[in-house]
Amino acid sequence: MAWVPLIILALLAAAMVVLPLVAKRNAPKSREEYDLQVYRDQLRELEDDVVRGLVTPTQEAAARAEIDRRVLGLSKTGYTSKTKLPRWQIGLALGIAVPLVSLSLYLWRGDPGATDQPFSARPDLVRADVNDRELLAFIAEREAALAANPIDVNGWIILGRAYIATGRFEESASAMRRAISLGSTNAGTYMELVEAIINGTGGIISPPALEAINQALAADPAHPAARFYDGIARAQGGKTREAFDVWLKLAADTPADAPYLGLIRRQLEDAARSLNIDLATVMPPPAPPTSPLPFGTMTQEEQTAMIGQMVDRLAAQLEQNPNDVQGWMRLANSYRVLERWDDAKAAITKAAVLEPDNVEILAEQAGIFLTATDPALPFPVEVRQILERVLTIDPENLEALYFVGVAAAEAGEKEIAAENWVRLLNKLEPGTQAHTEVRARLDGLTRQPAPTPAATPAPAPAPRP
Repeated sequence: MAWVPLIILALLAAAMVVLPLVAKRNAPKSREEYDLQVYRDQLRELEDDVVRGLVTPTQEAAARAEIDRRVLGLSKTGYTSKTKLPRWQIGLALGIAVPLVSLSLYLWRGDPGATDQPFSARPDLVRADVNDRELLAFIAEREAALAANPIDVNGWIILGRAYIATGRFEESASAMRRAISLGSTNAGTYMELVEAIINGTGGIISPPALEAINQALAADPAHPAARFYDGIARAQGGKTREAFDVWLKLAADTPADAPYLGLIRRQLEDAARSLNIDLATVMPPPAPPTSPLPFGTMTQEEQTAMIGQMVDRLAAQLEQNPNDVQGWMRLANSYRVLERWDDAKAAITKAAVLEPDNVEILAEQAGIFLTATDPALPFPVEVRQILERVLTIDPENLEALYFVGVAAAEAGEKEIAAENWVRLLNKLEPGTQAHTEVRARLDGLTRQPAPTPAATPAPAPAPRP
């Protein structure tokens, strides 16, 4: 019964989308008799859809219960509503689509086993408990950076993701469109645009979302998420057979150990019931698993060897496509995880050469170079130069302010260290651990030689080891 909490949470999520829509609609004159007739008409429509196979028994029961509840509400309260109830089809579609979209997007983009975030993906010095205020501050920082550098493709993508986290779906979609217009025309970016659009429409595949899905398929016809949502769009358009065929082909191409295979099968089961098809007779066997053994059952040596092979394959692909900036960043982070520091430095440097004004890449480069440096050695000159370049592009970058101050303090340049740390303190909330520790470092400039990061742990997200 482990799935029961998941179902309850999914229904609650659907309710939070549907109910505000009900509350916000303005209605014409409301009369109890008129509304009762509307509900009777809805029940007849529901019965017709059941006969035609457009609604499953479970969906019918849920819709009928909702209509009955509203009819009972009229008789008990003498209903005089000032709102207009949306058509039941919209409410039912949202109720199904919201949990489906949420779960499938997580299966597409989520990764509970992922390693820690890279240096550049954490703009605050302390992000143990990211609250709304910090997220809004991060968005403001990204907006300011993009105002100064509006051609930063990755910056627009990061801002779009932050907008989604705060429910600003239209702005997220605009940010993703900006990234696409600047050249990020891969299937992943198009599907992030789809995510923003369908979140804003409550799970409905609107024409702009469908256009983005088609663009993703044009960029990568095998993209699993694009193919899955292509099926959703067809099903919502009443083309259940076409949706069934799309999902059937996708199931055949999906590895047996893919986490989203079960989601595809559930869609096929619902469509098969509507089409009166025996799914067992047409269901293809899944593609071979991505690894001979489940990763968790491998020994440490086997896991390391498998990861190494994957990283080597990515490196070989990049040799054939050396202008893939995101590919070089992924390779650098992979080398970082494997602690292959020379390879990591070479990979991130190639990305930095391709986009020399990209703050995200520069910060990642500084993080790799700094982590690869023995903490007993002086602060690396090349890292300071990289971070000073970051400050010329983004003068308010928190990480750069902190570490340039550290480098200056180690070099005895107390005025430069103080200037950077004062600017940093003005951006940190008083009372936080980050504010306290930076304040202590600033005060220490006048009392004693500045401590190295190895002696006093830095509040930055990627302190020197």
